[in-house]
Amino acid sequence: MATGKQKLGEYPAKLRIKKGDTVQVIAGKDKGKTGKILRAFPKTNKVLVEGVNMIIKHQKARNTGRPGAMGAQQIEQGGRIEKPAPLYVPKVMLVCPNCGKPTRVQYEYREGDGKLSSRKFRVCHHVDCGKAID
Repeated sequence: MATGKQKLGEYPAKLRIKKGDTVQVIAGKDKGKTGKILRAFPKTNKVLVEGVNMIIKHQKARNTGRPGAMGAQQIEQGGRIEKPAPLYVPKVMLVCPNCGKPTRVQYEYREGDGKLSSRKFRVCHHVDCGKAID
């Protein structure tokens, strides 16, 4: 549990999805869209999904680089910049790479290869699939 005060609607949770997974949005304005997870925020229970929940940020053009250096000045582009905003984890569902359907994540101990002979795997919850996701 967090030591400080929690904001309303934020709670620490064990994420069953991780960076690089393909997810489908199941609630909100982007319902039905799929995308890859770019970043996970476990403390606030949010994920950043590419191409989903896009916001427009108005950014001012500015110089980057060390001030006073000759030729090192680069101008960062300004204007309206579209970028993804974080989504709550309960609004997304993992898409199984084997069957291609959105699924709940189930954990099972299975036999692995090499040094880790028996370890916990994420498994597709569909009856007809049931294959390991990792």
